[in-house]
Amino acid sequence: MAILGGYEALVYTSSGVTKSSGDATNVGVMTRINPTLDPGNIPVRGTGKRGLYDILLGMREPKFAFDMLFTDKDFIITYQDGLTAIPWLHLRFPGSPDSGLTFENVYFNRCSVESRHNEAISATIEAWSESLVALGDPDWQAVVSTPYRWLDSSLSIAATPETEWWSWRYESANNLQRLGNVDDGGTRSLTAKQREVSGLIVMDLDSFSEYTDLMDLVTEEDKFNITIQVDSEDLLNAYCRWGPLEAPTGPEDLIAKRFPFTALDLS
Repeated sequence: MAILGGYEALVYTSSGVTKSSGDATNVGVMTRINPTLDPGNIPVRGTGKRGLYDILLGMREPKFAFDMLFTDKDFIITYQDGLTAIPWLHLRFPGSPDSGLTFENVYFNRCSVESRHNEAISATIEAWSESLVALGDPDWQAVVSTPYRWLDSSLSIAATPETEWWSWRYESANNLQRLGNVDDGGTRSLTAKQREVSGLIVMDLDSFSEYTDLMDLVTEEDKFNITIQVDSEDLLNAYCRWGPLEAPTGPEDLIAKRFPFTALDLS
């Protein structure tokens, strides 16, 4: 029996009535995968014994973290808010037969998207699911192998297109809460609490006057809009404020300015 290699892993979504019905769509080029199932062990400790009396099984918490070069912008746009569920998320290792895992009712707890000059656009996702089962057998669609690159994205600050950026990144933290099912020790539902959105833009500016102009972009009570698009569709379009602005450099570097920001929301 051959041991599976990480290079074989593919990730799909499907929305059929069952895990084995309907089409399964490949979501992108995976660069790291990490499925986990936390049994929620409850250590039983008390007087009279130095060690544990017992280890009880607690609430099961299936999660799936993965890094990807995404090929479908709608995958990010649709699910990054933490409110929209993926009915089925499949981790598939093709073979005869296939092997892998299927996550049911999956929500993004945390999603970050990053674009760097002269690189493919990447995303890091921590997804939570209500349950974890053996791999389904839907109709696997073709693997999509061409991700977006930095030239497919655009950045605007205060309605002004920016072209001197080296990188941009934003993260949506949806602060999911898992509600337990007292009947079987699983999950009754996943609920998104208050969302936190933040990011970082790195730019090369011609002079420090441009740096201070951006620092003084708004008056005390105002905020400014940051819009990030991929393939002409908004990933982020929200009012923001800058955090601590920096311009770190060494003798071998051009002076790049770092602009961390906090956004009111995703849109």
